[in-house]
This record gives sequence, structure tokens and C-alpha cells, in this order.
Amino acid sequence: MSDDLLDLFLSATEDYGIILLDPDGRVQRWSRGAELLFGYRADEVVGTLVHTIFVPPDRRAGVPEVELQTAREHGRAEDERWHLRKDGTRFWASGVMIALKQNGTLRGFAKVVRDFTERRKLEEALRQTQKLESVGVLAAGVAHDFNNVLTAILGNVSLVRRRLAATVADETLDGLLQSAERASNRAAELVRQLLNYAGKGRREMRPVDIGHVTRDALAIVQASVSRKIRIRPDVPEHCPPIPADVGQLQQLVLNLVLNGAEAIGENQGEVSIRVRVRDVPASELAEMYAGYSLPENRPYTEIRVRDTGVGMDEATLERIFDPFYTTKFLGRGLGLAAALGIVRSHGGGIAVQSAPGKGTTFTVLLPSEQDRGDEPLTVSESITETARGEGLVLVVDDEVAIRSLMQNTLEELGYTVLTAEHGAQALELFDRIGKEIKLVLLDLVMPVLDGPETAVELHARKPDVPILIISGIADDDVLRRFGHVRIAGFVPKPFSPDQLAQAVAMARQGARWAGKDRREAREAVHTGTDRRVTV
Repeated sequence: MSDDLLDLFLSATEDYGIILLDPDGRVQRWSRGAELLFGYRADEVVGTLVHTIFVPPDRRAGVPEVELQTAREHGRAEDERWHLRKDGTRFWASGVMIALKQNGTLRGFAKVVRDFTERRKLEEALRQTQKLESVGVLAAGVAHDFNNVLTAILGNVSLVRRRLAATVADETLDGLLQSAERASNRAAELVRQLLNYAGKGRREMRPVDIGHVTRDALAIVQASVSRKIRIRPDVPEHCPPIPADVGQLQQLVLNLVLNGAEAIGENQGEVSIRVRVRDVPASELAEMYAGYSLPENRPYTEIRVRDTGVGMDEATLERIFDPFYTTKFLGRGLGLAAALGIVRSHGGGIAVQSAPGKGTTFTVLLPSEQDRGDEPLTVSESITETARGEGLVLVVDDEVAIRSLMQNTLEELGYTVLTAEHGAQALELFDRIGKEIKLVLLDLVMPVLDGPETAVELHARKPDVPILIISGIADDDVLRRFGHVRIAGFVPKPFSPDQLAQAVAMARQGARWAGKDRREAREAVHTGTDRRVTV
């Protein structure tokens, strides 16, 4: 090819960079595409070593020399790695180095580089989505089994404490039982964090002033971090409400601020947090870590947390949200993974900027407007006299300990209880005495016939029967399987007797039970061989 044709080719090609090198690796020709890709003009790089376009860690590791030697020996060298622009920014490149020989003599090299940054982002998003799906399956299984165990422990301890208080005052014994309750609640919180990471945590969405939530979270943080660390908030007095789960939003702020405080350690330092509503350009939305594309042309609420800590290197940044990777001591490190899950479950994204010795900045974007579906009622802790009542209640759960706990709790409140260990048995009971059953407590995951299938069948038999869902997980896809069946409430495992009682009271008020419940229930139960009918 003549020099004129070569010049025309190099000046016309803009989709990728072409660099011609001499046998020593010095730049001889620099295409128009290379100018656009790297930011250098040809006169700035001709005569210099090609090492300039490699990131410093690769230069120190001798990567340019290895690439040249591989092409020299084998004719070509291909790889994907980070490359460096003139302005100091990096991009992920696919490159090939080709040895140019004439009559067996090496005349130089041609290096062709393409910007694969966007493709790498898409691949990483796909990997993250697949990982979340895998962890979600694991989390759901762990939550179901572990929360069943915790429900039995926590519920029975609460019942024992209640009965002790009514009979004999033993402060020592009550203190031991309180310790058991605290340990159970801590275990339940760990399960919730794992579910939050997987995007399967239960959310109670309502309009939230994020400024109030942030100030409440900072009050907690300030009391627990070193006095050497200054917490500097920049939070408006009032923020436009966003649809969010208050508890999860507070946990998000806590996790990010505490992560910053831990990065500072015992040194003097500062963690700043800023909250504001703003329009976000498409280029910035594309940089957010979410696993999906954030919609443009809408306002976002930004939470930015910046610390003056030790910062993170590239290797740490690559895995910062991985729950199986931590720079902290064993047993810590779920905080940032859970933060990512909370952000994703609210339809937002998160970005992190950091460098060793430069501190770290986390930026969270949450949609200021969001579609909200109807959510089943959830229950709080307190119990009132309205929880007491009469009537026949059907409890369906595959765990003996859970059925026993719910039966004991409900009978203490005055209800008459039937139990079944799966949906098929529940339907058999319902076909016999369904007209007397005033409420159904239904586990979500069961053998033979699971919760959604059972609910559909129960609704077909008696459309007005209230159904309370009892489960350790609340996956939206699973809940959608209930279809047109109206759910009276959702009681997340593990739950206390008080929570169960209040959920039943709420469902009862909504269903307007008849006044003859107690007589009808007892008559129905006595059709069996025992006061506690179980099939």
C-alpha cells in the first residue's frame, strides 16, 4: 500500500484506533481513530514508546513488552484490558498486536484497539443479575427454613415470658429469656440483610421524607462512632416525599455512613452526607451500578456519602458489592451488599468512586416518582384488646412447631383453632366445615399444595374468607400467583405472638365476623374426635 493510500486509510478510520510501531515499539503512525480514542494528536506521540497508552499497573508489570514479544514470536497477540487516555481516564479495550514482516524480517507492528467499555458494562450487569438470581434462590431457601426455626424459638420464648409474668415474678429467668429473644431477633436481622441483597426483602412502601430518615439514621451513627470522626450532614429541612420503605432506607444510610466511619478507623476524619433532588444526565445514569438501565427524563433523589478514609484500589472496587468478599474482619461485610439490594429494590442505582489514600464517595440515585401497587397490610408490634375474639380459625403450615405456636397464641386470645400441614389437608377440612371457618392463616411455601394454589382453591369455595399469609419470604413473583384472591395481610416470619395477634385482629375487623362465632366454631370442632381438629 502506498503512503498516500495508507494516510487516507488511517485518517478515514474512526471506529477504532490503529497504531503503527517500529520493531522497538515506538509509534510511527497514529490514526484519526487513535486520536479520538486516546485524546493524543499524532505529533504528541510519534516517536514515543507505545507504553504511554497502558495503565500504570500494566506498565510496571511489563505488559507492553510481553505483548510485543508475543506478537514477535507468534505473529499476533490479543487481549482485553484497561487502556489510558491523555486526560487520565481509562477505558476497557479489545486489542490485537500484529507483527509486520517482509521476507521474514520484522519491520514493525500494527496495534488495533477498540473501545469495549459499554460491552463490558453490559456483560458485568448480566453477571451481576445472574449472581443476584442465584443468591436470591439461596436466600429464599435459607430464609424459609431459618425463619421457621426462629419463629418457633422467638414465639415460644415470648409465650413463656407472658405466662411467667402472669403467674410468678422471676427477674433472673425473665432476663435469660430476654437474652434469647435478642439473639433470635439478631439472627432474623441477618436473614433480612441477605434477602435485601437479593432484592427479596419485604417492603412497606409509602411516601417518605428522606431528610427525616437521614437525620434519624445520623443520630444513631453519631452515638456509635469515634469522637475523632466528624459527621457532616447537608440535608434540607424538608425533602419531596419519595415512595420507599422507611426501615430499608434508614438501613441504607446507616450502612453507607458506618462504612465510611470504618474506613477512617481511629484516625481523625470526616464523613459527609448530602441529600438533594436533581435531574441526572443520561451519561451519569449510565455509570450507575444497578443491573438495569435507569430511566431518563425524570427527577432523582440523590444521597451522596463521602469519607476521608483510606480509599480502595481497583481490585477492591471490582468486588465491593459482593457479599462473599470483604476487606473487614470475618463476619462483617454484608452492609454494602445489602445496600445494593435495597437500592435495586427501590428502582435506583449506586456508584462508587475511590482511590487509595483519597477516600471514597458513594452516590445513590432513587426515583422521586414511582408506580406503587397495592401492598398487603403488614403488622406492627403492639397488641390491644381488639386482638381478642371468637370464632374458628384454620392454620395451615408444614412445620409442627409453627402450627403449635400459632394454635397456642390464638387459643389464648379466645379463638378455636383447626390445623393442617399442607394445602390438600386444608381443603379437605374446608370441604367439611368451611362455612364455619372465619379466617385462614396460610404458609406460603408448603409441600403437596403450596400457599398460592391453596388460596385460589379456598377463594373459589368461599370468596369472603380472609386469608393471612405467613412466610419468611415475600417474593413479588410468588405473591402475584395469588391472582384475584384478596390477601387480608402478610405476617413475616419470624413473628412474635403479639404480631400474630394484631394481624388476626386487623383481618377480623376487615371481615366483620358474625356474633355467633364461638358457638359455630365449637360445633364445627366437635365434629372431630378432639377439640383441636388436625388432619
